[in-house]
Amino acid sequence: MRLTRKNPGSGGYRIPMCTQKTLRLEWQQSDLAVYGEVADKLGRYEDLGSPEELEELIKKNKK
Repeated sequence: MRLTRKNPGSGGYRIPMCTQKTLRLEWQQSDLAVYGEVADKLGRYEDLGSPEELEELIKKNKK
C-alpha cells in the first residue's frame, strides 16, 4: 500500500495521516524527528538511490 498520494495540479505528494499505522515525533538533540512506517519506508527507498538515479536506471533498462 502506498503511503503517499499525489496532489492534483502541483506535482507534489501528501501523506494522509489516517492511513498511517504508526507515527512518532521525538526530540533528538534539539531537532524534531519522525519515526514510524512512513520514515522506515522512505529510508528504504532512499537507500536504493535518488529519484534521478532510479529514473536513469529505468530508462537504460527500457532500451
